[in-house]
Amino acid sequence: MPIEPHTDSIETPPKRGIARLWGAVSKRFARAHAPFTGQQFSDEELYAVHPTSTQRVIGNPRLLALLSVVGFIVMTTLTMQVVRDVRLLRQSTIEDIEWSLSKAEVEFLSYQYALRQAAHGRVDNFVTLRREFDILQNRIEDLRFGVIYEPLRDVPGFNAALDSVSQHLGASAPALRSVDATLARSLIEVEEHALAMTPHVRAMAAAGQTNLEILFDRHQMALSTTLQVMGAVGFILTASLGLLAFYFNQLRQQSDARRRSLITAGERTRAVMASSLDAVIVCDPEGVIEEFNAAAEEIFGHRREDAIGANVADLIVPAEQREAHVRGMRRVSRGGGFHMVGKGRVRMEARRADDTMFPIEMALQKSESHGHMMYIAFVRDISYRVRAERDLIEARDQARAGEKAKSRFLAVMSHEIRTPMNGILGNMSLLRETKLSPEQEGYLAHMESSSDILLGHVNDVLDIARCEDGKPVVQYRPTRLRDIIDSAVESMRPPAEDNGNSLTLIHSGPDLGWVQTDPGRVQQMLLNLLSNAAKFTENGSIIVDVRCKAQEDDITIHIKDDGIGIAEPDLDRVFEDFFTQDDSFARKTEGTGLGLGIVRRISEALGGSVSVTSKLGIGTTFTLRLPMPRCAAPEDVTPPEPKVSDAMEQNTTDMLRILVVEDNQINRDVVRAMLTREGHLVEEAHNGQSGVEKASEKEFDLILMDISMPVLDGREATRAIRDGEGASANSPIIALTAHVMPENVTEFLGLGMQDVLPKPLLRPDLQRIIRDHAAAANNDTCPTTVRMNQMRQLVDMEVNKALRESVGEAYDMLLGQMSEELQDLLEWLQAAEQPLPEVADRCHKFASSAAVFGALPLQKLLVGIELAAKSRDTVEVERRLAQLPEMLATSLNHLQGGGMGHNQGRKRG
Repeated sequence: MPIEPHTDSIETPPKRGIARLWGAVSKRFARAHAPFTGQQFSDEELYAVHPTSTQRVIGNPRLLALLSVVGFIVMTTLTMQVVRDVRLLRQSTIEDIEWSLSKAEVEFLSYQYALRQAAHGRVDNFVTLRREFDILQNRIEDLRFGVIYEPLRDVPGFNAALDSVSQHLGASAPALRSVDATLARSLIEVEEHALAMTPHVRAMAAAGQTNLEILFDRHQMALSTTLQVMGAVGFILTASLGLLAFYFNQLRQQSDARRRSLITAGERTRAVMASSLDAVIVCDPEGVIEEFNAAAEEIFGHRREDAIGANVADLIVPAEQREAHVRGMRRVSRGGGFHMVGKGRVRMEARRADDTMFPIEMALQKSESHGHMMYIAFVRDISYRVRAERDLIEARDQARAGEKAKSRFLAVMSHEIRTPMNGILGNMSLLRETKLSPEQEGYLAHMESSSDILLGHVNDVLDIARCEDGKPVVQYRPTRLRDIIDSAVESMRPPAEDNGNSLTLIHSGPDLGWVQTDPGRVQQMLLNLLSNAAKFTENGSIIVDVRCKAQEDDITIHIKDDGIGIAEPDLDRVFEDFFTQDDSFARKTEGTGLGLGIVRRISEALGGSVSVTSKLGIGTTFTLRLPMPRCAAPEDVTPPEPKVSDAMEQNTTDMLRILVVEDNQINRDVVRAMLTREGHLVEEAHNGQSGVEKASEKEFDLILMDISMPVLDGREATRAIRDGEGASANSPIIALTAHVMPENVTEFLGLGMQDVLPKPLLRPDLQRIIRDHAAAANNDTCPTTVRMNQMRQLVDMEVNKALRESVGEAYDMLLGQMSEELQDLLEWLQAAEQPLPEVADRCHKFASSAAVFGALPLQKLLVGIELAAKSRDTVEVERRLAQLPEMLATSLNHLQGGGMGHNQGRKRG
């Protein structure tokens, strides 16, 4: 039964035969037009075809456009040729297939006929039968595996019939391949297989003839579609080639620009290297020099021809550093880093061609190009700079040494002058209490006047010495400004009137009331300026004009006179130390030339300024500008210092046992006379060692201790008394000294002294000291009372009061916080031996806190620990640490209410 064709179920067959054809066409196309297929060539192939550079081939837009047109024409021609070839192939293939199907059917019939003949028993027919079987089997195998019949095999009916025929032939093959006797016995079986093949052969032929035309039409359509796609792809490739041509043209332009830029940069670099004043040396990781510019030739003395190829270690590295340099280069060659690369300018020594050493400044950088590493060194000869720096340092050191010598000279002279003046003023004070004749009274008055002038000069020198060591010491406290100004003007009215001058005070603006400033320093500046105006003005007028505004916290004071004036060239020098307008032997005015310099320093320390305007023969105006922040009035105002006579009348102190430790016999006599006239018992010690021995044997109510003494000075004597367990270990010790610099006073208080009496000693100061410590001496529990008296000396009341007024209710909280921190510091210091740098850092921090609260002796002790730790003086650190617990406890006790009227007042309120 013939099989009907199944046209609906036929799928598009794989294009195996078409693929072969297309493969052949592609190969031919590729061989003929390889440059247009997009194939990537190696550099060797590309340069073999085009000896010029690749950039010329793909970067020339005109050449690429021409190649694109030619490629398009060639692709169109080939497409048309393929269409024609496929049509011819289609016609020949259909006829061949139809013929093969017919032959297969005829050959099957011939096989059947030969089989019937062999069945009649004719042996010679076996040969024919085997031949016809082979012919049919070959035909069937060709249909199964031949390329030309591939479309037919995609038809389900044809392929099934073909498989059945092949199976029956395969089943008959063993018998037909055997000997005749076996074949004769198997003819019936072979005939049955042939009979079974008959419908399948007919179905195979019918299916092939029916579906052959449809299959080939579909394959033709697929081929046409493929060719159309090929044309489209070719067009796209051509367009892409045009875009690539444009892109590569842009790249070529950019490349040309970069090339020109590189050429320009290279020429510029060569020009810079040639004209550079710094040496430029380029070497590889082994240290072999590759570049050596003209500056390097001049600096190192080597010719470029000799330097290129030489090792930098042999050429410019000093002999003592060569081994280290070689080790470093070996480390670099093994992949290590060069420590100096990118570190900026580094100073070192280098060697010239004549083996002389000289200082250089070198900056090292590295660069890598195409796998080649190189190091570039920029070297500058700094011999002149080093020499200039050395000269400058020497000049600075000499200047500092000169300033130190000057300061030391001033301090020493102040001390050496104060010491004999102590005897002069003391004896004059004692002489004043004796019965004198009118003539002797006059002589004594002249002596006192001259002594006062001399003491003023000494104080000026001392102020200059203080300023040379730092800023002048200023102590801010609530001050009624108008009272200070009025007092200064009134005190200068007599000397001004002595020269026939009128002194006028004008207050312009509102009264500022209470301000925060240093009244002593403000008064000192006014006195210096008024004294200067009074000395250089005769029969004229001096006007003090004080100007202030209600909304501003500052003040401007103009001091005008119509005196001799100041020459224009001297205006810039009037504030210099020791400047006098007339330094001839015939000058009319006296003075050291220090007053205006002191005014300048104090005004700057207070945050203000002083200036001057003057015209020679017309007059001078000094302008003093100072900040004056307002503040509240203090709770209690200390009454003015009593006069000597008042102090003597108020001296109702009981008799005290006082030890005077002084190496100067005159000073001992003066102090003894002053004390005995007050009714006190006095013992003397001529040096510090003697004073320590007497203090250990007897209990004294008060010890007056000189500082500069032979055998044992006053500081060591005080330390020995405080550290010992003698009878006077807790007695108040007062420094009696000419060392009155602020750092000296702080040091003395830190050693355990309670106060400082400056020389020359004045009776009011001595009476004040005795009055302050009289209560401690008359108390039965003397050590405890003395200890409380010592506590009063541990806090600067003015500083503490200013802090209280500034922070208000937060004072107690801040004090508690500082107390806890200081206790933690003490525990930390006592826990174990701590690193000295950390000890210095912590003590520095808490010294500032102590200073803010006014605990100056505690601050001094902490600063001493800090300095000793920084200098790694462990012995001094341990000695001062031993003093810290007691100093800390007493200072905190006093700050927390031990005698502070503020706290008590708050408790009462």
